[in-house]
Amino acid sequence: MKILLYGVSHHYAPIEIRENYAVEDISVAKQLADIHAFSGVEEVAILTTCNRTEYYMYVDPDSFKHGELLHYLADYTGYDVTEVISTTYGKSNLSAATHLFNVTSGLDSSIIGESQILGQVKSAYQTAQESETVGPILSSLFNKAIAFSKKMHTETKIDQVSRDAASAAVQLFKQEWKDFSDRRFLIIGAGKMAQSAARALVYQGAESITLASRDYDKTSEVVGKLNEWANALKTNEMSIRTFHTGDYAHLPMFLAKADGVIAATKSTEVIVTEDVIKKMNDIRFSKKKQLMMDLAVPRNIEMDLEKDEHILLFDMDRIGNELKSTTKLQEKELNHIKTEMEEAIYQFNFWFKERKSVPYLEEFSKKNSQLRETVMQSLVNKLPELTERETAVIEKHMQSIVNQMAKKPIQALKDITKTDSSEKADRELKQFAVQMGIIEKEVPAEEATPEENELPASTKFSFERKEVFQYEKHH
Repeated sequence: MKILLYGVSHHYAPIEIRENYAVEDISVAKQLADIHAFSGVEEVAILTTCNRTEYYMYVDPDSFKHGELLHYLADYTGYDVTEVISTTYGKSNLSAATHLFNVTSGLDSSIIGESQILGQVKSAYQTAQESETVGPILSSLFNKAIAFSKKMHTETKIDQVSRDAASAAVQLFKQEWKDFSDRRFLIIGAGKMAQSAARALVYQGAESITLASRDYDKTSEVVGKLNEWANALKTNEMSIRTFHTGDYAHLPMFLAKADGVIAATKSTEVIVTEDVIKKMNDIRFSKKKQLMMDLAVPRNIEMDLEKDEHILLFDMDRIGNELKSTTKLQEKELNHIKTEMEEAIYQFNFWFKERKSVPYLEEFSKKNSQLRETVMQSLVNKLPELTERETAVIEKHMQSIVNQMAKKPIQALKDITKTDSSEKADRELKQFAVQMGIIEKEVPAEEATPEENELPASTKFSFERKEVFQYEKHH
């Protein structure tokens, strides 16, 4: 059995490719059910964020077909299989587990150390739980990665020295305008990311922020709460409306009034199109440069707008590249996290390796119980004069003998799992189990015929080869 990971992220693919892999919240449950039904897939969880879409699986390598998933992703993205192979990466077992720990801790983010990813990983695991597609292996992996990240946020100052995407976007506004008090901002969206951006703007001195989304009532409710929050920050007693609700139907008008724009919706369609900008330009009197930050994947703002001399447009990739550098304090905290992570991953890997012996241990225990029961029944049949107490004493001692005799085989099974090679451990476990009579010796199967979804030899996806290729190519 193996933990496998297929993924696409900002490290290997630009946003124009990643947005084709992005999975809407309402579609995650369906994908989980689809993939869980694939041959050999025991467990699956899907992590989808602005910077990545990743499929974590626990599979039986003897029956799982890489081609089945690759064809599924090809159908979903509109790419052909070879394009899916060239734009994704694969990891297995320890490498996959290490990757999730790095992701959950913010060490693999485009903005190093950001904390928003922790909530996204928790949400991904919760969705998989609700869909009943995770079991003991992925549950343990996700829980341990989440617990470790929480611990690091408590023990270190990483939260204080790192930024999330929203605050990073606001920092870029700050590089253009030192003073926000005379600037007008428009936030398209009313979800968590939009609210995070709204608060970050206020912390930097913004006094006029409009929120607009398709759901006017929800936006009005969010605006009301944000105004309460903003007024609680003020030292004077005068209540001032910092936030305003914009009518989404009149988006060009609100764009025309804005100096800075942040788009952060979950729409799968472009919202700020060339046509919208044309309508905006017809009523915009100022020719000052507008800054637009697109925090959405898929993107909310038409990328061709960057050709407009009056618009400076940043998408998630550009925001990450602009703020890629880390401070000395960040480096200190990140090094501490990496050191602690080594021990956490070692503990998970030790547990995971021992798990390989569990099916054999369960079968061994079952056979021992059956043998004890058979012998005990034979003894009772041959010695009917035994009292109930005598029978109980004999049974107790017989169980003790079985337990004593089982100790060394059980330890031997566990020791086999500690070998460095996963494949070698699997092979030796089976050999030992056959020798001990735990399982029957496998009869060689007839030569299998290629399955319909199996890939041609020239395009088969190799995790080991693929991982090395991606590493050499991108690092």
